[in-house]
This record gives sequence, C-alpha cells and structure tokens, in this order.
Amino acid sequence: YWVEVVRRRTAGKASNKFNFSQTMLRVKDPKKSVDFYKRLGMKVMAEKHFPDAKFSLYFLASNVADADVPDDPTTEEAVLAAGNLFQPVLELTHNHGTEDDADFKHYNGNEEGRQGFGHIGFLVDDVYQACDDIRELGYGFKKEPDGGNMKGLAFAWDPDGYPVEIIKRGGMDYQQKNVE
Repeated sequence: YWVEVVRRRTAGKASNKFNFSQTMLRVKDPKKSVDFYKRLGMKVMAEKHFPDAKFSLYFLASNVADADVPDDPTTEEAVLAAGNLFQPVLELTHNHGTEDDADFKHYNGNEEGRQGFGHIGFLVDDVYQACDDIRELGYGFKKEPDGGNMKGLAFAWDPDGYPVEIIKRGGMDYQQKNVE
C-alpha cells in the first residue's frame, strides 16, 4: 500500500496541511459500480478518460449540494471542482475491456492469503432500512445487521466484491448505561 499526497488545485481554507482526500477502488464495469454508489447517495463529481492508456477514472462524493454537482463531469471545470472538495472522494478506476471478460475479477484485499484492504463505510440513519434498500438493488451481505457479535452494523458487497460497511450515524447503540 502507498499513501498518495495530492496538492489542492487551489489553496484550501482549512488550517491543517493534510486532510483525507480519496480512496481508490478498481472496478470491472463502471456502469454497475457508478450506479451502485450513486444509489448509496454519492454524486459523480468528475470523470477522466484516457483512451490511449485504456483506463478511466470516476470521482464520486457524498453530501454534495445538487447545485455543486456538474452537469458534465468530463469538463475541466468539473475536474477542478472535484480537486477542490474538502471532503474525501471515492475514485473508481476502470481498465477498459474488463467489463467484457466474464472471468475477470479484481482482488479486493480480503481473500485468503491476500488480506490487506478492509472496507469502505457509509453512515446511515437506519441500518436496517439501508440494508433492505441494498437488498432491493440485488446485492448481498458479508454480514447482516444482526449477524455475528456486533449487532446493528452490516457489511454489504458492492458489484466488485468490496465490502461496504453500513453503520448508524452517530455510532452504534450498544444500549450501554452511563454510570456517574
């Protein structure tokens, strides 16, 4: 693994010098993957296509006002705006041609002998409702909300087999009592 340090396109307003910028996942079929993450509330902020190098990049973000979402994410203005976001983005990297290969599969970092990457996570108001919504999209779960020892959180599978944690906004309710 490596840490990529990315310079802001323009000076930021934050006093800190570093903020978490992005997570990159390799995807087999960008249509399926972009659609999945859009259904989780993310917006496509920028796209960059490199036909000669045979790959494309899709940058998605959460909690973006509709007015700030570009009409055309392929413009230089959209790429500049995405580079100026303070919140992190999800970068989906697609190597052209993988979508047509029935046997192609990316390693997700959680396979036997290939552990490393864990998961990405989303905060939701209602874990159970969010899981019902994901089921309606046709995706399964590594861990259901009431499975295992930790109740009230889930891990869904995205179209490429990456685990996506679904956790209650504000933290899990362990039904703990405060002692004073």
